[in-house]
Amino acid sequence: MNIRTTRTAAVVVALLMAAGCSNHGTRTIDADDEVVVGGPSGPVIDPELDRRDINRPSIDTENWEAGGYIGALNVEDFGTKPIYGLRAAYHVTEDVFLEGEYARSEISDSSFRNLGAPLFESEDEDLTAYNLSVGYNILPGEVFVGSRWARASAMYLNFGVGNTEVVGEDNVTYLVGFGLRSLFNDWLSLRLEARDRIFESDLLGENEWKHNFEVGLTVGAFF
Repeated sequence: MNIRTTRTAAVVVALLMAAGCSNHGTRTIDADDEVVVGGPSGPVIDPELDRRDINRPSIDTENWEAGGYIGALNVEDFGTKPIYGLRAAYHVTEDVFLEGEYARSEISDSSFRNLGAPLFESEDEDLTAYNLSVGYNILPGEVFVGSRWARASAMYLNFGVGNTEVVGEDNVTYLVGFGLRSLFNDWLSLRLEARDRIFESDLLGENEWKHNFEVGLTVGAFF
């Protein structure tokens, strides 16, 4: 065997040995194997996630709402007196509701009596009002108290017509107002409302349109 043949054989043997070492140091990586970069590590994806507890709101699906309210009524030229009454509403759709109301208050001529010019037989006279109105929800949403307490709510507009009886006279009355309704649970509602009761009156001797502003709080129930 000459020197050239010997060199060729040595090169072949070296290549075979290198290939064997390479196959011995390589293995297939399964999907469950951990990938180690610079040392031990945890799983690539941690399946244990913290889940939030979600309370689904339970809103009563009934369309009738009834309740009572109390507030303050300022009758133009005759001061402010408490007002209280009853309400019953039918929710036609999610945004529109019809409502009937009966209310009682008083009217006083004490300021005129102090001037020696009484207008009524007695200082305080009864005021009775009833009306039918339509409401429209314009801003449905939630009312937040603190960071953990929220209740479904809606801002609404209210328009109506009815009658106001005062000092023995019946006066056609128009109502314009707005309010906020909030649901405390699936049947109990709370409403805060401001309205203007507009009617034509001649209690001071001249027939004039009077703006009588009212604020009130209503507690109602769905059924």
